[in-house]
Amino acid sequence: MSTSRPSRQLVGILNINYKLENTTGLLIRMPVSAQVYKIGGADQYPMTAVKKYKDVVDGKEVEVEVEVPYIPGSSLKGRMRSLVEEFMGSKLYSTDGKIWMHARYYGQRDYNMNAQELVDDVRNRCVIDEVFGSPAIHADTLEEVEKSLKIQPHSLYTLLAQTRLLVDDVFPDIEYVRKLSDNWSRILSIADFLEEKSENRLDRVTAAADPRTVVRVKPHTVFNGYMKLLIFDIDKGLVKRNIDIVFKAMKLVEETYLGGSGSRGYGRVVFKDLVLKLLTTKDGVLREEVVGRYTDVNEVLGKVEEISKLIEDRLFK
Repeated sequence: MSTSRPSRQLVGILNINYKLENTTGLLIRMPVSAQVYKIGGADQYPMTAVKKYKDVVDGKEVEVEVEVPYIPGSSLKGRMRSLVEEFMGSKLYSTDGKIWMHARYYGQRDYNMNAQELVDDVRNRCVIDEVFGSPAIHADTLEEVEKSLKIQPHSLYTLLAQTRLLVDDVFPDIEYVRKLSDNWSRILSIADFLEEKSENRLDRVTAAADPRTVVRVKPHTVFNGYMKLLIFDIDKGLVKRNIDIVFKAMKLVEETYLGGSGSRGYGRVVFKDLVLKLLTTKDGVLREEVVGRYTDVNEVLGKVEEISKLIEDRLFK
């Protein structure tokens, strides 16, 4: 059992607010077990949830509950991570030999990360594991690895911190919903956000048809989303790297797709109207300042150097 007392200080949070618009139909599938509650004969439905919207119309507060499609934060973050892994050509590991990804799956099996790979990954400050997260490793396991490789005890502790990137679920933007409801003058249903698409597949020998109906989110639905990038005391000099990988991941999503059936034209999306805010604490008081407002991801990527310098100046000088 370790007697060391490692500590980690959260010195800032970069809040990323953005709009996401799907330029083609979007389908992030609802679990099959949940579809039994849906009326109709479609074969696939998108994820939905009840969202409460609060607004002011003619000086009066309006509060409306609407069933809406949404993008789970796990779906967006997972897509970003997988694209980054592919873009970087990262070595993949697994817990069971079935699902593979780049993460610190340490163990004794061929598909696990071995002791030397774990040490190298931590020492090299792997951007994938640090930004997108990795499984927790018990202190005793770290000590065993250090002992087996005869490296300084507790040296790995000083390089570890929690997952940096937090991605919220993404819901339709209030301005889009307000317009869709004619300024809240009519009641909306989930059908206002969706469209049916008929698909078919043919037997290559008999030409027999196997039609199906897919319900997906209508093109040009506008969502509002939030991400948070945590910045720790050990991230000095790495802020630029971490910001850069987040927005490159977003760009890769734009260049490919989000959700299912992307190879058939589904899930084309764009990020726009980005607002970056830095949250800091000094003398126990939280302060937030706008770092910048940007039209699209390309504009942010063109100013990563400037953004990261401003943040590092605020946090580490």
